[in-house]
Amino acid sequence: MRRVPGRTTRPTGRIKVSIAEFAVAAEGTLIASGLGSCLGIAIYDRRAGVSSLFHPMLPRRNGDESRPPERFVDAGIDVVVGALIEAEANEAALRAKVTGGAAVVDFGTDDGDSIGDRNVAVARRVLADHGIEIVGEEVGGGCGRTVRVDAPTGAVTVERTDGVETEL
Repeated sequence: MRRVPGRTTRPTGRIKVSIAEFAVAAEGTLIASGLGSCLGIAIYDRRAGVSSLFHPMLPRRNGDESRPPERFVDAGIDVVVGALIEAEANEAALRAKVTGGAAVVDFGTDDGDSIGDRNVAVARRVLADHGIEIVGEEVGGGCGRTVRVDAPTGAVTVERTDGVETEL
């Protein structure tokens, strides 16, 4: 299993990805739980057999250099793509699956978009800017989620707090 520094691998082959973190692996399962307005973005190259799971919480970095880029959708995707290429993924072969973005926290924005909606919109834009096709989504609504990514294949399972399970 390929690990990104600072990420832990359990003997079971599971890698827990906490908020504002990501992991890249060629084997095992990447897991992020407690997704509300946060996202779980799986980016993978099936031919190379390598996947990532990224768990950002806010849409844009907006020049905030005091916090790690993995906290933000826009800056974090750039870091994750770089790590995948370093792990021998082919940038042209990368595909993505996006989960989360629920409207669980109301920040009272004037435009009516929840933080979850804004996270999803920024993810779509930045992935498109990288030429990465989104091939699966389970986003929005009001339910929290847990996401699991099979590292060698990029297969994604999403479990919502209302009991619905989806394969992407």
